[in-house]
Amino acid sequence: MSTPQVTILLPVLNAAATLPETLDSLLTQTFTDFELLVIDDGSTDDTPEILAAAADPRLRVLRNPERLKLAGALNRGLDEARAPLIARMDADDIARPERLARQVDFLAKHPKIALCGSFTRHFGAKEKARETYPVQAEDIRAFSLFNCPFAHPTVMFRAEVFKQHDLRYDGAYYPTEDYELWTRVVHRHPCANHPEVLLDYRVHEKSMTGSDWENMDFQARRLMQNQFAALGVPCTEAQSKINRDIGMARVPCVELPAARDWLAGLLDRNQKTPFCPAVALEQEIRERWFHVCMNARGPGPNRAALYASPEIWKGTKPPLSRTLLLKASILRASVRG
Repeated sequence: MSTPQVTILLPVLNAAATLPETLDSLLTQTFTDFELLVIDDGSTDDTPEILAAAADPRLRVLRNPERLKLAGALNRGLDEARAPLIARMDADDIARPERLARQVDFLAKHPKIALCGSFTRHFGAKEKARETYPVQAEDIRAFSLFNCPFAHPTVMFRAEVFKQHDLRYDGAYYPTEDYELWTRVVHRHPCANHPEVLLDYRVHEKSMTGSDWENMDFQARRLMQNQFAALGVPCTEAQSKINRDIGMARVPCVELPAARDWLAGLLDRNQKTPFCPAVALEQEIRERWFHVCMNARGPGPNRAALYASPEIWKGTKPPLSRTLLLKASILRASVRG
Protein backbone atom coordinates (compact mmCIF):
# COMPACT_ATOMS: atom_id res chain seq x y z
CA MET A 1 0.00 0.00 0.00
CA SER A 2 1.50 3.34 -1.07
CA THR A 3 1.87 6.11 1.47
CA PRO A 4 -0.69 8.90 1.01
CA GLN A 5 0.34 12.55 1.01
CA VAL A 6 -2.23 13.51 3.65
CA THR A 7 -3.84 11.83 6.63
CA ILE A 8 -7.17 13.41 7.56
CA LEU A 9 -7.53 12.87 11.29
CA LEU A 10 -11.19 12.69 12.29
CA PRO A 11 -12.21 11.75 15.86
CA VAL A 12 -15.88 10.82 16.28
CA LEU A 13 -18.25 10.15 19.15
CA ASN A 14 -21.97 9.69 18.52
CA ALA A 15 -21.88 11.90 15.44
CA ALA A 16 -24.54 10.11 13.37
CA ALA A 17 -26.61 13.27 12.83
CA THR A 18 -23.83 15.19 11.05
CA LEU A 19 -21.26 12.58 10.03
CA PRO A 20 -22.68 11.74 6.54
CA GLU A 21 -22.39 15.36 5.42
CA THR A 22 -18.87 15.60 6.82
CA LEU A 23 -17.77 12.38 5.12
CA ASP A 24 -19.20 13.51 1.81
CA SER A 25 -17.28 16.79 2.00
CA LEU A 26 -14.04 14.88 2.55
CA LEU A 27 -14.46 12.01 0.12
CA THR A 28 -15.27 14.45 -2.71
CA GLN A 29 -12.21 16.67 -2.26
CA THR A 30 -10.48 17.80 -5.46
CA PHE A 31 -7.21 16.56 -3.90
CA THR A 32 -7.52 12.78 -3.71
CA ASP A 33 -4.21 11.39 -2.38
CA PHE A 34 -5.20 10.99 1.26
CA GLU A 35 -6.27 8.52 3.89
CA LEU A 36 -9.24 9.36 6.08
CA LEU A 37 -8.33 8.07 9.53
CA VAL A 38 -11.40 7.97 11.78
CA ILE A 39 -10.91 7.36 15.50
CA ASP A 40 -14.24 6.19 16.93
CA ASP A 41 -14.08 6.88 20.64
CA GLY A 42 -16.83 4.46 21.62
CA SER A 43 -19.91 5.67 19.73
CA THR A 44 -23.21 4.11 20.82
CA ASP A 45 -25.42 5.59 18.08
CA ASP A 46 -25.41 4.78 14.33
CA THR A 47 -21.90 6.16 13.78
CA PRO A 48 -20.27 2.69 13.31
CA GLU A 49 -22.91 1.70 10.76
CA ILE A 50 -22.46 4.96 8.82
CA LEU A 51 -18.72 4.41 8.69
CA ALA A 52 -19.11 0.78 7.63
CA ALA A 53 -21.41 1.82 4.79
CA ALA A 54 -18.91 4.35 3.41
CA ALA A 55 -17.34 2.21 0.72
CA ASP A 56 -14.12 4.09 0.02
CA PRO A 57 -10.69 2.45 0.18
CA ARG A 58 -9.18 5.66 1.59
CA LEU A 59 -11.26 5.33 4.76
CA ARG A 60 -9.61 3.65 7.75
CA VAL A 61 -11.57 3.30 11.00
CA LEU A 62 -10.05 2.58 14.41
CA ARG A 63 -12.38 1.99 17.33
CA ASN A 64 -11.04 2.64 20.81
CA PRO A 65 -11.67 -0.31 23.15
CA GLU A 66 -12.32 2.23 25.91
CA ARG A 67 -12.98 5.96 25.79
CA LEU A 68 -9.82 8.04 25.48
CA LYS A 69 -11.65 11.39 25.23
CA LEU A 70 -10.70 13.92 22.59
CA ALA A 71 -7.02 14.43 23.38
CA GLY A 72 -6.41 10.70 23.74
CA ALA A 73 -8.24 9.92 20.49
CA LEU A 74 -6.25 12.59 18.65
CA ASN A 75 -2.95 11.31 20.05
CA ARG A 76 -3.81 7.80 18.93
CA GLY A 77 -4.49 9.25 15.50
CA LEU A 78 -1.11 10.98 15.48
CA ASP A 79 0.52 7.63 16.25
CA GLU A 80 -1.42 5.82 13.52
CA ALA A 81 -1.21 8.45 10.75
CA ARG A 82 0.83 7.31 7.75
CA ALA A 83 1.16 10.53 5.74
CA PRO A 84 3.76 13.32 6.03
CA LEU A 85 0.93 15.85 6.30
CA ILE A 86 -1.90 15.61 8.83
CA ALA A 87 -5.15 17.51 8.38
CA ARG A 88 -7.59 17.88 11.26
CA MET A 89 -11.32 17.63 10.83
CA ASP A 90 -14.35 17.42 13.12
CA ALA A 91 -17.38 15.23 12.54
CA ASP A 92 -19.88 18.08 12.36
CA ASP A 93 -18.07 20.48 10.01
CA ILE A 94 -17.94 20.67 6.23
CA ALA A 95 -14.72 20.98 4.24
CA ARG A 96 -14.86 23.12 1.12
CA PRO A 97 -13.99 21.06 -2.02
CA GLU A 98 -10.61 22.77 -2.48
CA ARG A 99 -9.58 22.66 1.16
CA LEU A 100 -6.90 19.96 0.96
CA ALA A 101 -5.63 21.12 -2.41
CA ARG A 102 -5.14 24.69 -1.18
CA GLN A 103 -3.29 23.67 1.97
CA VAL A 104 -1.10 21.02 0.31
CA ASP A 105 -0.10 23.55 -2.34
CA PHE A 106 0.59 26.22 0.28
CA LEU A 107 2.83 23.95 2.36
CA ALA A 108 4.67 22.77 -0.77
CA LYS A 109 5.43 26.38 -1.68
CA HIS A 110 6.41 27.31 1.89
CA PRO A 111 8.61 24.46 3.19
CA LYS A 112 9.49 26.28 6.42
CA ILE A 113 5.84 26.58 7.49
CA ALA A 114 5.04 23.83 10.00
CA LEU A 115 1.28 24.32 10.25
CA CYS A 116 -1.37 25.99 8.13
CA GLY A 117 -4.94 26.81 9.15
CA SER A 118 -7.59 28.81 7.33
CA PHE A 119 -10.54 31.14 7.71
CA THR A 120 -13.98 29.63 8.41
CA ARG A 121 -17.66 30.37 7.92
CA HIS A 122 -20.05 29.72 10.81
CA PHE A 123 -23.37 28.04 10.16
CA GLY A 124 -26.06 26.36 12.23
CA ALA A 125 -27.21 28.13 15.39
CA LYS A 126 -25.00 31.13 14.60
CA GLU A 127 -24.60 32.37 11.04
CA LYS A 128 -21.50 34.41 10.26
CA ALA A 129 -20.06 35.43 6.92
CA ARG A 130 -16.58 34.37 7.97
CA GLU A 131 -14.21 34.06 10.91
CA THR A 132 -10.76 35.43 10.20
CA TYR A 133 -7.42 34.71 11.86
CA PRO A 134 -3.93 36.24 11.62
CA VAL A 135 -2.17 35.11 8.44
CA GLN A 136 1.56 35.71 8.90
CA ALA A 137 3.80 33.82 11.34
CA GLU A 138 4.83 36.93 13.31
CA ASP A 139 1.22 38.04 13.72
CA ILE A 140 0.17 34.53 14.78
CA ARG A 141 2.78 34.51 17.55
CA ALA A 142 1.56 37.83 18.91
CA PHE A 143 -2.10 36.83 18.59
CA SER A 144 -1.48 33.55 20.46
CA LEU A 145 -0.58 35.50 23.60
CA PHE A 146 -4.23 36.53 23.90
CA ASN A 147 -6.31 33.98 22.03
CA CYS A 148 -6.25 30.80 19.98
CA PRO A 149 -4.68 31.59 16.57
CA PHE A 150 -6.24 28.71 14.59
CA ALA A 151 -9.63 27.15 14.02
CA HIS A 152 -8.79 23.62 15.14
CA PRO A 153 -10.59 21.64 12.39
CA THR A 154 -8.87 23.71 9.67
CA VAL A 155 -5.25 22.95 10.49
CA MET A 156 -2.85 20.91 8.37
CA PHE A 157 0.61 20.29 9.76
CA ARG A 158 3.83 18.41 9.07
CA ALA A 159 3.93 15.12 10.98
CA GLU A 160 7.74 15.22 11.12
CA VAL A 161 7.74 18.46 13.10
CA PHE A 162 5.32 17.07 15.67
CA LYS A 163 7.33 13.86 16.04
CA GLN A 164 10.62 15.75 16.30
CA HIS A 165 9.41 17.76 19.29
CA ASP A 166 7.01 15.15 20.71
CA LEU A 167 4.13 17.58 20.25
CA ARG A 168 0.92 15.96 21.43
CA TYR A 169 -2.43 17.02 22.84
CA ASP A 170 -2.60 17.38 26.63
CA GLY A 171 -6.03 16.31 27.89
CA ALA A 172 -5.43 18.10 31.20
CA TYR A 173 -6.23 21.34 29.33
CA TYR A 174 -9.68 20.29 28.08
CA PRO A 175 -11.49 22.07 26.46
CA THR A 176 -8.52 24.20 25.34
CA GLU A 177 -6.09 21.36 24.51
CA ASP A 178 -5.71 22.59 20.93
CA TYR A 179 -4.87 26.16 21.99
CA GLU A 180 -2.36 24.84 24.52
CA LEU A 181 -0.71 22.72 21.82
CA TRP A 182 -0.46 25.65 19.40
CA THR A 183 1.31 27.75 22.04
CA ARG A 184 4.05 25.13 21.98
CA VAL A 185 4.22 25.13 18.18
CA VAL A 186 4.05 28.77 17.06
CA HIS A 187 7.10 29.94 19.02
CA ARG A 188 9.22 27.07 17.67
CA HIS A 189 8.22 27.09 14.01
CA PRO A 190 6.63 29.55 11.60
CA CYS A 191 2.94 28.87 11.06
CA ALA A 192 0.32 30.47 8.82
CA ASN A 193 -3.37 30.77 8.06
CA HIS A 194 -4.62 30.55 4.49
CA PRO A 195 -6.60 33.80 3.94
CA GLU A 196 -9.59 32.00 2.50
CA VAL A 197 -12.62 30.19 3.91
CA LEU A 198 -11.79 26.48 3.54
CA LEU A 199 -14.19 25.08 6.11
CA ASP A 200 -17.79 25.60 7.19
CA TYR A 201 -17.85 25.45 10.98
CA ARG A 202 -21.06 24.24 12.58
CA VAL A 203 -22.17 26.12 15.70
CA HIS A 204 -24.56 24.19 17.93
CA GLU A 205 -27.27 25.85 19.96
CA LYS A 206 -26.37 25.72 23.66
CA SER A 207 -23.14 23.92 22.81
CA MET A 208 -21.42 25.54 25.80
CA THR A 209 -22.94 25.78 29.29
CA GLY A 210 -21.92 28.19 32.01
CA SER A 211 -19.70 25.59 33.68
CA ASP A 212 -18.02 24.85 30.33
CA TRP A 213 -17.16 28.52 29.90
CA GLU A 214 -15.84 28.71 33.44
CA ASN A 215 -13.58 25.73 32.81
CA MET A 216 -12.48 27.14 29.45
CA ASP A 217 -11.52 30.41 31.14
CA PHE A 218 -9.64 28.55 33.86
CA GLN A 219 -7.71 26.42 31.35
CA ALA A 220 -7.01 29.40 29.09
CA ARG A 221 -5.52 31.27 32.03
CA ARG A 222 -3.38 28.24 32.88
CA LEU A 223 -2.00 27.85 29.39
CA MET A 224 -1.39 31.60 29.10
CA GLN A 225 0.67 31.53 32.28
CA ASN A 226 2.66 28.59 30.95
CA GLN A 227 3.16 30.27 27.58
CA PHE A 228 4.46 33.45 29.18
CA ALA A 229 6.70 31.45 31.51
CA ALA A 230 8.19 29.56 28.54
CA LEU A 231 8.90 32.94 26.93
CA GLY A 232 10.58 34.22 30.09
CA VAL A 233 7.75 36.60 31.02
CA PRO A 234 6.58 36.51 34.66
CA CYS A 235 2.80 36.24 34.87
CA THR A 236 0.84 35.92 38.10
CA GLU A 237 -2.62 34.40 38.34
CA ALA A 238 -4.11 37.89 38.54
CA GLN A 239 -2.20 38.96 35.43
CA SER A 240 -3.29 35.84 33.56
CA LYS A 241 -6.89 36.78 34.36
CA ILE A 242 -6.34 40.30 33.01
CA ASN A 243 -4.68 38.85 29.92
CA ARG A 244 -7.61 36.46 29.33
CA ASP A 245 -10.12 39.27 29.79
CA ILE A 246 -8.17 41.41 27.33
CA GLY A 247 -8.24 38.56 24.82
CA MET A 248 -12.02 38.31 25.25
CA ALA A 249 -12.46 42.14 25.24
CA ARG A 250 -14.45 42.03 28.48
CA VAL A 251 -12.47 44.24 30.86
CA PRO A 252 -14.77 46.44 33.01
CA CYS A 253 -14.00 50.17 33.12
CA VAL A 254 -12.71 50.02 36.66
CA GLU A 255 -10.00 47.53 35.59
CA LEU A 256 -8.84 49.43 32.50
CA PRO A 257 -5.80 50.96 34.25
CA ALA A 258 -4.61 47.48 35.29
CA ALA A 259 -5.13 46.19 31.74
CA ARG A 260 -3.19 49.14 30.33
CA ASP A 261 -0.33 48.57 32.76
CA TRP A 262 -0.14 44.88 31.86
CA LEU A 263 -0.06 45.61 28.12
CA ALA A 264 2.45 48.42 28.52
CA GLY A 265 4.60 46.08 30.62
CA LEU A 266 4.60 43.52 27.81
CA LEU A 267 5.75 46.17 25.34
CA ASP A 268 8.51 47.38 27.65
CA ARG A 269 9.73 43.88 28.45
CA ASN A 270 9.75 42.86 24.79
CA GLN A 271 11.85 45.91 23.98
CA LYS A 272 14.44 44.99 26.59
CA THR A 273 14.35 41.20 26.22
CA PRO A 274 12.53 40.22 23.00
CA PHE A 275 10.11 37.31 23.26
CA CYS A 276 7.85 38.20 20.32
CA PRO A 277 8.35 40.04 17.00
CA ALA A 278 8.27 43.71 18.03
CA VAL A 279 6.11 45.19 15.27
CA ALA A 280 3.60 42.34 15.45
CA LEU A 281 3.30 42.61 19.25
CA GLU A 282 2.87 46.38 19.09
CA GLN A 283 0.11 46.09 16.48
CA GLU A 284 -1.63 43.27 18.34
CA ILE A 285 -1.59 45.11 21.67
CA ARG A 286 -2.93 48.31 20.14
CA GLU A 287 -5.70 46.38 18.38
CA ARG A 288 -6.62 44.59 21.60
CA TRP A 289 -6.52 47.85 23.55
CA PHE A 290 -9.00 49.49 21.19
CA HIS A 291 -11.53 46.66 21.51
CA VAL A 292 -11.06 46.53 25.29
CA CYS A 293 -11.77 50.26 25.57
CA MET A 294 -14.73 50.04 23.21
CA ASN A 295 -16.36 47.19 25.14
CA ALA A 296 -15.60 48.31 28.69
CA ARG A 297 -18.71 49.03 30.76
CA GLY A 298 -19.57 50.31 34.20
CA PRO A 299 -18.21 53.19 36.28
CA GLY A 300 -14.56 54.03 36.08
CA PRO A 301 -11.98 56.34 34.51
CA ASN A 302 -12.49 58.13 31.19
CA ARG A 303 -12.15 55.55 28.43
CA ALA A 304 -11.11 58.02 25.74
CA ALA A 305 -8.29 59.40 27.87
CA LEU A 306 -7.11 55.94 28.79
CA TYR A 307 -7.20 54.80 25.15
CA ALA A 308 -4.67 57.52 24.28
CA SER A 309 -2.32 56.44 27.09
CA PRO A 310 1.29 57.18 26.06
CA GLU A 311 2.36 53.89 27.68
CA ILE A 312 0.55 52.11 24.83
CA TRP A 313 1.26 54.50 21.95
CA LYS A 314 4.93 55.24 22.71
CA GLY A 315 5.19 58.71 21.23
CA THR A 316 2.63 58.23 18.47
CA LYS A 317 -1.07 59.01 18.49
CA PRO A 318 -3.95 56.56 18.18
CA PRO A 319 -5.77 56.61 14.80
CA LEU A 320 -8.24 59.48 14.69
CA SER A 321 -10.95 57.25 13.21
CA ARG A 322 -10.74 54.91 16.18
CA THR A 323 -10.68 57.74 18.69
CA LEU A 324 -13.86 59.13 17.15
CA LEU A 325 -15.52 55.71 17.21
CA LEU A 326 -14.67 55.34 20.89
CA LYS A 327 -15.97 58.80 21.76
CA ALA A 328 -19.20 58.10 19.88
CA SER A 329 -19.58 54.85 21.83
CA ILE A 330 -19.05 56.68 25.11
CA LEU A 331 -21.64 59.30 24.12
CA ARG A 332 -24.23 56.66 23.22
CA ALA A 333 -23.63 54.89 26.53
CA SER A 334 -24.10 58.13 28.47
CA VAL A 335 -27.39 58.85 26.64
CA ARG A 336 -28.69 55.37 27.38
CA GLY A 337 -27.55 55.68 30.99
